[in-house]
Amino acid sequence: MLNLLWGVLLLAIPGYLIYTCDRLELPQFVLPVVRMLVQMSAMGGCLWLLYRYDTVWLCLLWLAVLVVAAAFLLVSRSRMPSRVLMLPACVAMFVSVLVVSVYVLFVALRPESPMSARWFVPVSGMLMAHVLTTNIHAVRTYFDSLRQDSVPYYTLLGNGSPRLKALAPYVTRALRSMTVPAAANLSAMGLFVLPMLLSGLLLGGMKPVMAVAVMVLLVVAAMAASMLSLVLTLWLCDRRAFDKSGKIIVES
Repeated sequence: MLNLLWGVLLLAIPGYLIYTCDRLELPQFVLPVVRMLVQMSAMGGCLWLLYRYDTVWLCLLWLAVLVVAAAFLLVSRSRMPSRVLMLPACVAMFVSVLVVSVYVLFVALRPESPMSARWFVPVSGMLMAHVLTTNIHAVRTYFDSLRQDSVPYYTLLGNGSPRLKALAPYVTRALRSMTVPAAANLSAMGLFVLPMLLSGLLLGGMKPVMAVAVMVLLVVAAMAASMLSLVLTLWLCDRRAFDKSGKIIVES
């Protein structure tokens, strides 16, 4: 612990430079750093409990807490009423991340204890982070398109098309808003993000070739979980966002 405190003292370098350049900017640097330290300390305590007792129910509870926190963020960023999006987002993210995590652990990786905290926590945590970041933009794109460009939807609906068929262009637009940026960012991830995660696997004692294979698998699994979560979210929101006649309840 003392060695860690010595490492944290490295913050004195940027803090001193900011203080000498502009003292008024120092609080804007200190407050986020303190918030980060508090959050990481809380996360460390939760992980200590998970690894200390290491039960399936604790792992599922940890995932449920992550999902609820992510759902609150998704609702706020997507500018949707919580009564419409909160419960569908929670169910969709929990189911998609759990299903894909179980598939990765039991079918692809096959460690000795697939549902132990050592494996379930990092795999589901990475999937959860990717699902949240991609679904925020996709869900917002879907509902913003319905609000701002609802004429094609009502035209198809008025001509006798089923509501799911009338909504298909908007679902396609949401999927495109998710997949195109994700595909474009794969090269950037390979250069900047994945090496940090790869370093963690190597520090954990995994062989280099196996570590690279695991990272590729997790990237593919993250994209699959994001797609599944988005489709489930929109499907579960259907009855909450539209009335029986098909009118958009959440339009501005």
